[in-house]
Amino acid sequence: MKTQIRKTTTMRKSRRLPYLVLMLLTILLAQNASAQSYEKNKKENERWISPARTALGFCPGGVAVGFYSANVEHLFGENHGLVLRGDLETIPDTYSDANIESSGKAVILNYRYHIGGGLNSFYAGAFARYRKIKGDGALEDGDFDFKLPECTIGLNAGKRWIWKNGLSLNFALGYGYAYDELKVNNSSQAAIDAIDVFRDDYTFMNGFLGEFSIGYAF
Repeated sequence: MKTQIRKTTTMRKSRRLPYLVLMLLTILLAQNASAQSYEKNKKENERWISPARTALGFCPGGVAVGFYSANVEHLFGENHGLVLRGDLETIPDTYSDANIESSGKAVILNYRYHIGGGLNSFYAGAFARYRKIKGDGALEDGDFDFKLPECTIGLNAGKRWIWKNGLSLNFALGYGYAYDELKVNNSSQAAIDAIDVFRDDYTFMNGFLGEFSIGYAF
């Protein structure tokens, strides 16, 4: 009788063993799947850093108002970007009663520190801009023409987005100290007053520097 009881106990243990093994395998597989899911979510949540070292951009919105701007940025190391930008502006003659026809050209050098590493990150930096506006107008006491060179030094900050196909979008704002010096060939008070009106209406934010550009990074 005791022998029969031992056999029954052994049979029960042997029947439970596959269930225990199956339960253990299920737990191990569930843990493995959970770990893989965690690693996948972790990788997806990590910011993708673009391998691009150079980005070209232009400002499409400015064309409608006669403002043309293009720039190139190159990344040195992981964080240091250097931007060279050129602007061309055609200025309407509505900024004074003297019907001043004028245009401007500017060259900007901008250093950017990319905080997150890579071109597709937030950045902050400093810029230097040289701009020259040339114009001419007509008054009752004679015609005049002038030059208005300007130097600006300031700070700016922004963000660049880069998609994996190379499309790049950049937005930046900056402001600085601007110094200009008027050079005019007609020193009459009427001419000076007309140019002052032009300066007050058009160049009142001459320390401002902004960018909203689209381009390609590689």
